[in-house]
Amino acid sequence: MASTYCVTFRVADQTVNGKTYNERRQSIIDAVRKEDLGYWEETTSFFLAESNLDTTTFGKTASAGLSAKHDMLAAFDPSDMSLAYFGAIDHPDVLASFFKTAKKLP
Repeated sequence: MASTYCVTFRVADQTVNGKTYNERRQSIIDAVRKEDLGYWEETTSFFLAESNLDTTTFGKTASAGLSAKHDMLAAFDPSDMSLAYFGAIDHPDVLASFFKTAKKLP
């Protein structure tokens, strides 16, 4: 059974390692739509997506095309309040305090 994930992110408006803002943002969309399950994106930096992956694997997949130094992503499953987060998050302790489990991604 698929889980529903809330995904929020910030992609720096610059080219990083040869990838533009648009390419890095599109990498998130492509990753979370890979399973072709439910998906909603009408805002600029928040998605709802369904996936058969666990939270950590989903977060790793979604953030694979991003820069840990310049970008950030947080994905959580509201059914079990698990969080996977990536990148330039200034206050990870505050973010993690809202969830039952929180995993920082490499």
